Amino acid sequence: MTRPVRPNLDAGGLTSYGFAIQAAIGRRPMRYLIGRRFIDHSAVTALFVLQPQILAGSHVWITEDPVLGECDVETHIPTMRNSVRLVERYLFDCLPLTDIGYLDLMAWRYPGLGSTPEDVEVDMSWSRWPAAEPRCYLGPVTTPGLTVTEAIDHETGMVVARSVERLRQPLRRWEVVQLGRPDVGGLPERVRASRTRDGGWTDFRRVGEPVPVPREAFDAGPARLRETLERGLSGKAA
Repeated sequence: MTRPVRPNLDAGGLTSYGFAIQAAIGRRPMRYLIGRRFIDHSAVTALFVLQPQILAGSHVWITEDPVLGECDVETHIPTMRNSVRLVERYLFDCLPLTDIGYLDLMAWRYPGLGSTPEDVEVDMSWSRWPAAEPRCYLGPVTTPGLTVTEAIDHETGMVVARSVERLRQPLRRWEVVQLGRPDVGGLPERVRASRTRDGGWTDFRRVGEPVPVPREAFDAGPARLRETLERGLSGKAA
């Protein structure tokens, strides 16, 4: 397995960086910090929840190595004694009480999906990217009947829309609404996501531009990385 040419949510020339996200479900504000580091063919991604208050202090920690076909996702909620490593069938769902999908945080396509796209007709008419190339992958044996379809924009090489379905019934959808500037690799300024069984969409907006983060901050663990992100973004997520 070779490393994909274009990671998701990359930031151009930055290989260790962070940015802030804000959203709302109804009147409940949501704020997050995201950090990502690339080294060789591997990536570490961390998401920290600042709001809603019920999830404040929660984090997601994702380590990936597509060359080795490895991807681990750990979550921590303040009420837990220890972090929990998610078993595979839960990786196609969302962080509790949010519309943030674990797949959408990964740098690359989850290695447990089929190795090649399926030759099936897919419906991406819901997406605002009609010219993007859809590629449908079968889910792993732990999720029978599940498929993941990703639409790749020909101009940028980015995944700009994604649909997760089980037995042809949509479970959740995600798409880029507004791309960022070319000097930050088009890192999306706005995306939206929906758990289609519930109806509406949640808009996620990037606050400000991504900032460089020292690589060693990721080695110091989640608490230290969050402090580093908060200092680097100073006020942009507040």
